[in-house]
Amino acid sequence: MTYRIVQGECFSDIPPAEYRQLWQESGSPAFYHPGFLAAAERFPMLPVIGTHYLTAWKGTRLAAFLVAYQQSQPDPFGTLAKSTGIVFSPPEGGLLGHVAHCYDSRILLRAGAEDAAALLLTALAEIAKEKVIPGCGMLNLAEESMLQAARQAGYHTAYMHDRYTIDLQGIRAFEDYIAGLPSNGRHEMRRQLRKFNASRGTVRTLRGEDANLAGVVALAQRTSAKNGTPDYYPRGIFENYLTLCGDLITVVQVEYNDTLVAGMICLNEPGCLHLWAGGADYSHSDWSPYSIMVAAGVQHALRSGLTRLEVGRTNPRIKARLGCKPLPLYAALWQQKEAS
Repeated sequence: MTYRIVQGECFSDIPPAEYRQLWQESGSPAFYHPGFLAAAERFPMLPVIGTHYLTAWKGTRLAAFLVAYQQSQPDPFGTLAKSTGIVFSPPEGGLLGHVAHCYDSRILLRAGAEDAAALLLTALAEIAKEKVIPGCGMLNLAEESMLQAARQAGYHTAYMHDRYTIDLQGIRAFEDYIAGLPSNGRHEMRRQLRKFNASRGTVRTLRGEDANLAGVVALAQRTSAKNGTPDYYPRGIFENYLTLCGDLITVVQVEYNDTLVAGMICLNEPGCLHLWAGGADYSHSDWSPYSIMVAAGVQHALRSGLTRLEVGRTNPRIKARLGCKPLPLYAALWQQKEAS
């Protein structure tokens, strides 16, 4: 099939109706929500030198979409360097998709346009050559079809890390979720819920526009700083980012004595709730705000008829206790030295 490949640097240049239709036909993945992409371009949370949108067209119909960012610091957790030995250093960095805050990268494809994926990845390597960027690729890929397309385009693939999910299929009630946890997780969750219910704590699940975004972002930033990445959720920028995301965002807020002690920013996706970005202050109570946040997320998902929770990366021991299962993520990379 013959495609017309177009490269642009502004998301707004892609016809909105065409993009939204492609996104919806691709399952409406949260990290490709139009608001999320607009926010990533306008309010980048990590240094971005430039953004590149690659589209494949069949006549007037948008058939495929890839986004990549020239990022000077694309590996804030050091995962890519540790797993592949490849370091994209400032000032050029690497031309990579998606942003580090995304753990579900992909190329959006209409049915029947699967062959466009390799074409877009080939075009991405051409941009890297032209701009003398050391390398390019996609991070946090889960689908084998994406990895096959990357290999076809001359990219090397390598395991990076896992992301964690909770399967809610067949679970009708929150107590059923608890009953299915490993014994240590089951006992701990019940213990934390008992302590929380005996306190004056409250939980609210809110639309983004009704939430205390500044407070939740402050908690997320402080928690990330404690873990060695103080710039991962920059205050001010992150609030603006979330505002542009619009109806993509749901927020879980845990409060105690009129104080916000935990907050989780969730992304809404058909059939799925992403527990995406959050933080907690453990100094106010004798119960675990994080456990209460996860419990609230599960309860919200069950009430909404969802079948999956995404719980991000890292902390495998804690997430196993919460009933999470690992899903391997891979990098697909092309480097300048390989093109000679």
